[in-house]
Amino acid sequence: MHFSILTIVFSINYVFSSFSPDTSDNNAYGVKIAANDVIFVQAESSAQTFLVQFAPYNYTMDSLQCSFDYDDSDHYIYTVSVGPKQNSTSNIYFYFAGEIVSTTSTSTTNRSFVGIWINRDLHNLDYYLNSHQPLSCDHFQVEQLKFLSAYDHQEYYILAVEPYGTYAIGLAEDFVFTYRPLPSGAMTIKASTLVWPDNSTFYPCAADASDTFTVIAGFVKGAARSRVRATPTVYLMLNTNLTVVSTWSYSATTGTWQSRLTYSFTESWNSKYTMSVKINSDDPTRVLVGMPFLNTVFLFQVRNGNTNLTLITSMENGQAVGFGQSVTWLTKSQAAILVTSYSTDYLTWYSTKVYVYTSFNDTTFPSLPTAVIPNSQQPIPSTINSKLIRMVSTPSSVAVLDTNGGVVIILNEDPGYYASTDTTNSPVAAAMPVVSHATECIAGTYKSDAGIHPCSLCPIGTKNPATTAATSCSNCSADTFCPLGAYEELSTSVLTSVSQAYAYPRSPEMDNFEDILLNNMFAIGSTPHCVIVSPIFWTLILVCIFIILLTGMGSMNLCVQPSKREQWRARIKSVFIRTDLVVGISEFFYLRNLLNSM
Repeated sequence: MHFSILTIVFSINYVFSSFSPDTSDNNAYGVKIAANDVIFVQAESSAQTFLVQFAPYNYTMDSLQCSFDYDDSDHYIYTVSVGPKQNSTSNIYFYFAGEIVSTTSTSTTNRSFVGIWINRDLHNLDYYLNSHQPLSCDHFQVEQLKFLSAYDHQEYYILAVEPYGTYAIGLAEDFVFTYRPLPSGAMTIKASTLVWPDNSTFYPCAADASDTFTVIAGFVKGAARSRVRATPTVYLMLNTNLTVVSTWSYSATTGTWQSRLTYSFTESWNSKYTMSVKINSDDPTRVLVGMPFLNTVFLFQVRNGNTNLTLITSMENGQAVGFGQSVTWLTKSQAAILVTSYSTDYLTWYSTKVYVYTSFNDTTFPSLPTAVIPNSQQPIPSTINSKLIRMVSTPSSVAVLDTNGGVVIILNEDPGYYASTDTTNSPVAAAMPVVSHATECIAGTYKSDAGIHPCSLCPIGTKNPATTAATSCSNCSADTFCPLGAYEELSTSVLTSVSQAYAYPRSPEMDNFEDILLNNMFAIGSTPHCVIVSPIFWTLILVCIFIILLTGMGSMNLCVQPSKREQWRARIKSVFIRTDLVVGISEFFYLRNLLNSM
């Protein structure tokens, strides 16, 4: 196999296609944050500046933070990167890759570049920590900036940095290179047609490198007349000669919603086709690959002397998309997955969460995460947008980027402590990035291992009075009451039995209106209101009136002369003629009172 060595120059007057990226989109074209245990860096495209934060990361960090402008205002940064084990305390540097986007530049026009920013400060970090002097970024310099002049604009252009930071591997649609910035800035470049199997067109979306191999995830372009326009593919490539030695291609299960995907428009960068790759720093044979458009995370294993890539298992997260927006390892057995849930048409944003797994073995994917962030102990800070888009690890801690460019760093904490992100009462709540702070597990909780996850509730039958940082919960006595999350045991002798069961009210024996009316007609009751509305009361009143009238009429026959008696009878008769109206009115008021009393 022969190599195509391309000449790198700094000024060629080619005419290339226009490239005008949206600088306000912090998710566009690559990962804009990078971190390890020495340095955190963020490329802010809208301001054309780099934000640098040196370790140790803590809650008051202004003395170890600075920012500086891009080397050229015509630079657009695709991605920044550092090696996870790149822990030198001197000559701290980070990689950056991007493209010239303006025709006003005197050096190049629309061409890709790669380089490093290196800190040439003669003072080490201890000087600034001990003297409390603000850190100056004037000592950061661009070195070994290289342009790939022979190539036009690249929609896909990513970097994978070797763990110790000695070199970076660049991957694009048209080229692949190895870049060694120190000491000479040497580059080995190959045309992509000599790298990707079967002379295929490959769009690299994400990659990560070990000291011997690189795992790349992307799309292989399909045939022009094919219904499926691209195929999600993962390559295993050797770093020494940039040769692909193993290939895995995704194939959807028939009948699933993934089988209906066509992957249209993959030839242009699109946020919905984001991927992520992370090799375990403690066990490089294990690799996580996230494909959020499939709502799936894959676990691969590198075997046979780093020449074979085998799918071990995978996890799908339902009917939405966004599971695996970013994936990362924290330790050999701990991992974190950024879950940004959209509807399958990408029109509705549901939520963003970080799933933390603390017992990730070699063969199975945990069915449930150990913890989900945000939670009651680790809320999203008020200065951070709830829409999180990217996540990187240091590798034991994580930094998460939101859509507005805000960053929260969640630190790895010792057993008995958790990484609190609550900035409610913090004097530096508006600082950026927001850094978690160590907090003891509260009473009734514990944390037995180091990690970014919160404390867990003490199981039933155990307690934690929080007199010291709890790495475990102590057992309660057998005759005491210790519920879930107990901080103290309670003697069963002080507990009383309380019944919370009450009989349902008995339904009335009569529910018909006529039956109710008949049942109440002959009742008087004991209260004045019941007496007044009782039918039998008014019946007795009328009976008394009738008795008085009959007695009066009988008395007239005995005591009144016949002529006057006829006059009185006529008057009484006229009164009784109107009795029907009086009775009708009386019945109306009676019925109204009866209904009001029911």
